[in-house]
Amino acid sequence: MSKMFKTVTRTWNPFTGCGFECSYCWARNLALGKLANTPRYSTAKFKPTFHVDELDKTFKPGDFVFVTDMGDISFATWPQLHSILNVIEKYPETNFLLQTKSPDMFLNGLVWPEHIYHGATIETNRKIDYSRAPHPISRYHSFAMNNNTHKFLSIEPIMDFDLEIFTSWVLDINPEIVEIGADSYRHGLPEPSWSKIESLMSHLQSCGIKVVEKDGLRRLQNSIR
Repeated sequence: MSKMFKTVTRTWNPFTGCGFECSYCWARNLALGKLANTPRYSTAKFKPTFHVDELDKTFKPGDFVFVTDMGDISFATWPQLHSILNVIEKYPETNFLLQTKSPDMFLNGLVWPEHIYHGATIETNRKIDYSRAPHPISRYHSFAMNNNTHKFLSIEPIMDFDLEIFTSWVLDINPEIVEIGADSYRHGLPEPSWSKIESLMSHLQSCGIKVVEKDGLRRLQNSIR
């Protein structure tokens, strides 16, 4: 079970690593810390790396598989991505999530298998100084243009936001599922008030969007803002 998203049932890492260098990235900290001496990370560290041996994995019907929870899939080359998609196409009864902070990767003219969820992370509508990832407004525009049937939005770690603007962004994106999580590892990020989070969740749910609260989000309920 992935610790990253409550919706998924399994993770699969045919590709690992990322170049966005988010200061709050749990995967990067894990790869450079606890897993630093394992074969997968001792040499590559957290540099984008393709793992051909992972292409032999098999999957069960009904599973929801998070592809590359230990990195960002947007750093995969086109040949690497096509190899991953070839495996995914073999399991039409399994759902697969491709998650990224660069959702413009989905606007490339590819015909995506219907059982793939396009996923993006947008933590706020405001500028982020803790990452080299594209500006949130760029991610929003790219993901709102995406017309894939299944879209997944991660708002984690949620940072302080402008309620009206951010709500309109999410509604424009029109994701099937939204998961919201807090700064679980306490990196000192600017966090919103609980009343603002509650208003956002309530509005999204009233519009028929499935909203999933990550473990630890309720910590902000007791925060003073």
